[in-house]
Amino acid sequence: MRDLETLSAYRVLTRRTVSELNSEGYVLEHKKSGARLFLLSNEDDNKVFSIGFRTPPYDSTGVPHILEHSVLCGSEKFPVKDPFVELVKGSLNTFLNAMTYPDKTVYPIASTNEKDFHNLMDVYMDAVLHPNIYKEEKIFRQEGWHYELESEDGPLTYNGVVYNEMKGAFSSPESVLDRLIQQTLFPDTCYGVESGGDPKNIPDLTYEQFLNFHRTYYHPSNSFIYLYGDMDMAEKLEWLDQEYLSHYDRNDREARIDSHIPMQKGFDAPKEVEAAYSITEEEDEENGCYLSISDVVGTDLDPKLYVAFQILEYA
Repeated sequence: MRDLETLSAYRVLTRRTVSELNSEGYVLEHKKSGARLFLLSNEDDNKVFSIGFRTPPYDSTGVPHILEHSVLCGSEKFPVKDPFVELVKGSLNTFLNAMTYPDKTVYPIASTNEKDFHNLMDVYMDAVLHPNIYKEEKIFRQEGWHYELESEDGPLTYNGVVYNEMKGAFSSPESVLDRLIQQTLFPDTCYGVESGGDPKNIPDLTYEQFLNFHRTYYHPSNSFIYLYGDMDMAEKLEWLDQEYLSHYDRNDREARIDSHIPMQKGFDAPKEVEAAYSITEEEDEENGCYLSISDVVGTDLDPKLYVAFQILEYA
């Protein structure tokens, strides 16, 4: 593999052998755009690419989740209505998805076929940076929420892909409890709201707020790009620079992104919270109560503490 130090568009920050994965690891920065890249070069023929953005939500309208769906509904270079569905049907991928977390949104793909892998990279990079959402408001209405009237004298209802998906998520008492625990433990951070979208709040999201979230966070200076497997890393980095990253400047107004997530301050005293969840007419209320006792212990960035508490939870 060519020495990545010779690539003028990038700055190599770290290089280290990762023996557990039989890989050579690199951390790089794209000089012009500020994009951060993490590479694991090895002999695994299952090649992996991911681009992710830190996307801390400011409310429970589900804007990161709706955006995750929407950017995969056509882009500048790939203007078909639903390229994601087309890829699922026709690609040789071994993995293809997109996920919204409480603090980030990631777009991972994998394939053992070099040409297919390169095509998937191109589709995903164009999707996140040049989506059709600015040309087609109907994408937001379809994936987020819209009014629906089945007949002239019928009730006016809400509909939408994410709206319906989250109605399903909120119908599970375990899911409701998990969300309540996180929001109670971290009330002053992005973890105190629902990144997936609370059905009662999703209809509060406007089209302009939706677009502004993309303008704010979907910039290479706020991105993390990951490459893994047996490939010409220098070639992939040069392609990323020429096709996408070199078109952005970290000093652009849009690139001045504050996606920092503050630590939650400790409580003065324990908190008690009660909440209700929905049941069907057939379900019995008796023995339907859930109880959780929860504490915050350190952070996920302490590997020993993280593993220790995983073992303790399991025990």
